[in-house]
Amino acid sequence: MGKKKTREFHTKRRFPDRGGKDWKGPIVDYKEVELLRKFLTTSSKIMSRKRAGTSAAEQRDLKRAIKYARFLALLSYTGK
Repeated sequence: MGKKKTREFHTKRRFPDRGGKDWKGPIVDYKEVELLRKFLTTSSKIMSRKRAGTSAAEQRDLKRAIKYARFLALLSYTGK
């Protein structure tokens, strides 16, 4: 039989070295609404790590930023 193809989702990092190695702080900020929208589905759900291509730390920062932006009414809780 033939070789089974493996699917590669996102091999590139979404936030490549953001801020440099010495930079301390969140990878993403709640005020970057356009960036946050890229990680939401059409029904305003947060994308999974596998689909978004983020690491665990990036996903945690992303989740906090999205939830805080929703609380401040910068993002909607539901779809359009």
